[in-house]
Amino acid sequence: MKFKLLIFILLTSFITNILMSIKVSAEPLKKEQFENLSIDDGLSNEYVTTIMQDSKGYMWIGTVDGLNKYDGERVKIYNSSSKNKNTLSSPYINDVEEDFYGNIWIATDYGLDFLIRDTDTIVRMKDLPIDKYNWGSLKITSLLKSKYEENVMWVGTENGLMKINIKNNSIKYFYNNKDDINSLTSSFITCLEEAEDGSIFVGTNYGVNFIDKDYRIIRKEIKEDDGRLFIYNIEKDNLGNLIIATKEGIFVYDIGKVAECTTDNNSKKIYEVKEKNFKSFYTEEIKESGILNNNSFIMADSKNNVWVSSSNGILKYSRSKDELDILRKDTNIPNSLSSNVITCFYEDFNGTIWIGTEKGVNILNNNKKFGHDHETWDIQDKNVVSIMVHNKYLWIATKFHGVYIYDIKTSNLIKHIYHKDSIAISNNEYINSLVKINDECILIVTNKGLVAIDIKEGTCDYHLTDGGYFPELSYIYSDEKLVWIATTSNFYSYNINTNKVIYYNEELIKSNINPSNIKYILPDYKDENIIWLGGIDTGIVKYHKEKGVVENYINNYLYDNSLGYSYINSMAFDNTGNLWIGTNIGLGKFDTKEKQFNSYTIADGLTNNFINSILFDDNDNLWISTNKGLNKFDVEKEEFINFTKKDGIYGYQFNSNSGIKLKSGAMIFGSTSGCTYFHPDDVVIQKENKNKVVIGDIFIGENKAIYDGKELVLEYKDRNLSVNYFLPNYESLNSTTYEYILEGVDSDWIFIDSKSELDFKSLEPGKYILKIRARDCNGELSEEAMIKIIVKQPIWKTPLAYFIYIFIIIALIISILSYVKILRKLIDRKTMKLNKQLEENERLSKEIIDKEKFKNSYFVNLSHELRTPINVIASTVQLINKLSQDKSITQEKSNKYMNIISKNCDNLLKIINDIIDSSKIETGNYKINKKNNDIVYIVEETALNMSKFIEEKGLSLIVDPEMEEKIISCDSTEIERCVVNLLANAVKFTSEGGEIRVFIKEIENNIEIIVEDTGIGISKEDQEFIFKRFSQVEGANVTKVSSSGIGLTLVKYVVELHGGYVKLESELNKGSKFTLVLPSTLENNVGNYEDYNIMKL
Repeated sequence: MKFKLLIFILLTSFITNILMSIKVSAEPLKKEQFENLSIDDGLSNEYVTTIMQDSKGYMWIGTVDGLNKYDGERVKIYNSSSKNKNTLSSPYINDVEEDFYGNIWIATDYGLDFLIRDTDTIVRMKDLPIDKYNWGSLKITSLLKSKYEENVMWVGTENGLMKINIKNNSIKYFYNNKDDINSLTSSFITCLEEAEDGSIFVGTNYGVNFIDKDYRIIRKEIKEDDGRLFIYNIEKDNLGNLIIATKEGIFVYDIGKVAECTTDNNSKKIYEVKEKNFKSFYTEEIKESGILNNNSFIMADSKNNVWVSSSNGILKYSRSKDELDILRKDTNIPNSLSSNVITCFYEDFNGTIWIGTEKGVNILNNNKKFGHDHETWDIQDKNVVSIMVHNKYLWIATKFHGVYIYDIKTSNLIKHIYHKDSIAISNNEYINSLVKINDECILIVTNKGLVAIDIKEGTCDYHLTDGGYFPELSYIYSDEKLVWIATTSNFYSYNINTNKVIYYNEELIKSNINPSNIKYILPDYKDENIIWLGGIDTGIVKYHKEKGVVENYINNYLYDNSLGYSYINSMAFDNTGNLWIGTNIGLGKFDTKEKQFNSYTIADGLTNNFINSILFDDNDNLWISTNKGLNKFDVEKEEFINFTKKDGIYGYQFNSNSGIKLKSGAMIFGSTSGCTYFHPDDVVIQKENKNKVVIGDIFIGENKAIYDGKELVLEYKDRNLSVNYFLPNYESLNSTTYEYILEGVDSDWIFIDSKSELDFKSLEPGKYILKIRARDCNGELSEEAMIKIIVKQPIWKTPLAYFIYIFIIIALIISILSYVKILRKLIDRKTMKLNKQLEENERLSKEIIDKEKFKNSYFVNLSHELRTPINVIASTVQLINKLSQDKSITQEKSNKYMNIISKNCDNLLKIINDIIDSSKIETGNYKINKKNNDIVYIVEETALNMSKFIEEKGLSLIVDPEMEEKIISCDSTEIERCVVNLLANAVKFTSEGGEIRVFIKEIENNIEIIVEDTGIGISKEDQEFIFKRFSQVEGANVTKVSSSGIGLTLVKYVVELHGGYVKLESELNKGSKFTLVLPSTLENNVGNYEDYNIMKL
């Protein structure tokens, strides 16, 4: 190979360096990583003056331009405005403190302000009547809440000290009186601190003062030669001692007893401490640190560390370990201190250290779980893509800056393989992976091929290159015989000794597996001939090196226990043979015996679902690198513990398959920011304070709600609810997740990741309970925060509304029932009327139809009757004319024929008269002329006149009146006409040989004229129609008299006009009997008559 001699020389030099390396001490200098909070995160100003955490967990950050309330995500700013008295007196904040009722006291340059928590409004002390000296408008320098005296707040000003009792609104003033030795050494208060017994230490610009529980003031001298120093800060440590920062240094004060000493000339008692117990804080090591300038602020934390500020960084001194750390801004260290000008310190509930600077707030996890024993590794390219162990050396491959080789024990750099001093890794190449073939050969996988380094022979060679191109590597694995390689194009094995390549693409394709999608190769935990493959949409492939695919476990959504992952990044076996799978959507567990899957996601405690590497420690716990930190999974308890940069790991974004476990049990994970090197046993998991989710601002619609912690009542028109919340654990903000349940709607907890705000739209009326809980970095669930919510019914659904509805409904029902009752009556009446009308209409309709039928029949018969005499007359006239022409007609024949014509003319006249009379009857204009006449004579004469006609029909006529004479009032012509009609009707319907009888009887006051025959008779059904106009007996073959169809009708009306009536008695085939009943009355004025109108009857 070209340049082989040069390679040999370089590798020889490399091996010599390894063998001749010298062990040196590798004690690391700690490089802390901070989380910075600046104006970019919402702060009103970056120059921080004070920090405080309230009882709910909010962080209050005072700056030179306003006060900030911070919950880990949101910042709310309070500032000053000359146009609004409910704003700060001044934007310059000197101190912040919380009182016994949760209200925030704010010390500004121009007065003391109170933030009323319930209403979120600011009240200025100068606007209150309790301050008789108007000290509330002075520059407020310091605040102190008494821990031992209830309802007492101490307020330091530029003009003295105030003790304010909140409960009784009383103020006690302390200040300097040059004539009083028991007064304060100065009225300019700089700081305050409380001793264990409730005594107050007061720092001023001219010494320290001590106020005991009886409010006696004792002046303290720190230095005998110059006891009145400018006091910057007083801090109480864990032992109860006071650490005092002064203009001339820091001193430690061991609190002694106060005793009465002397009495002055004015008989005033003077108090002092029995012994001088101030001593310098500075050790020789601290003095040599070079950081002793402007040490104006100090803090003693819960771990007995003392933090000292300066204008050149931070001095952190462990009094228990006597160790000193110096923290400074270092542009070469990611997330280092933002500024060396330190203004304040604060330790929150969980031990997190908050550092105020001129460039914002720096947040430091004081409970780091990972040490930095590998900080001496000088790796220029922090993007670590692969890690491998060869003998006692650690090989670390970076993507663009070669391979670093370190001694595991000493952490010394042995060799850096890079294009500047070796052709093994040349320019324009980047590394994908490292793989150990055996103890003598290491493969470096690049984008241009495989670089094989033979340690023993000192050779270096390229493999599997094709014109300087090597397909992008997905994974590489060596079983000491073959190198198994998965790329974006192929899956194959490579024998590095023979350069033989065997492709398995067809074998995989036959099993519906895309070879270009293989992303991970894992040897079986007990069978060396089996490897397990995983990748994109491949499922889990159990593959025999010689026989091919044994089984493929794929994703099937129809089965709950099927593989639920589409992208597999890594795999590992545990001691029981279960296969653990790292995917892009969480962690999976595959029971190889039961062939069942189980999954874990961020909802179960993972910081991120995209898993890059998984390793098992010696205690069978699973360590998982993700795209958002490192996770430890307790397999037995199924609990996750999460680690972020605050815990000491390097970076959040870890690289795929860049993790290794050493023989010692230590682990190394590579990320885009470097290596995280630790031993799992050294990672001490401290139980976090059991934080509770804090409910923050609540908005109903767009308006902020005032919530008293009891019930939140929403009007129906304002049913849109927004709730802010947070977990006051600031060291694990990036790994805190939340879940909630709205009882009354949800049946189970709903996971919402790191979202810290909930929105509910258009809640239905009813009662709800909103519960929110958090899962911290240790995988522990917090206490639940709870809000009781009541959504009122709309006004139209209130009890009063329902009462009104019921009242209205009842009234409507009553009204409707009454109206219905009235309507029913009206309807019944109308129905009855309509029914009657309908019946009448039906009757009239039927009558009209019947009349039309009989009228038609009548006119047919009438036409025949009219035609008969006309034909006779016409024939007779024709005969006479003919005889006259022949001159053969005699006078006798002429008379005979004229009689025939005359008789037929009379018949025609009678028919026409009947028609005229019938019309008069219909119009009501038919009239009679009543006179006193002999009714017997009229009937007899009429009957006898018709006797010849009757006899000619072969019938016999009997006229038999019971009296000789009877005078009554009647129209003789009409009576005669009635008798003629009855006789003619009898003749028509009586067969030859029959008999007609006429009787006249007087019964009581009536005269009965009876015409009886032995004819065909009339049935009972037809008798009701016999007197109706145009009606005739059904089945009769002849017409009525004169064929008018109105003979009997005319009889009936004439008789009724006389005040009488007509009776009919008849049976079929037994003859008929018509009886005319006339009243036997007489007219008073004989010769006069009255016209009767039928319409009057």
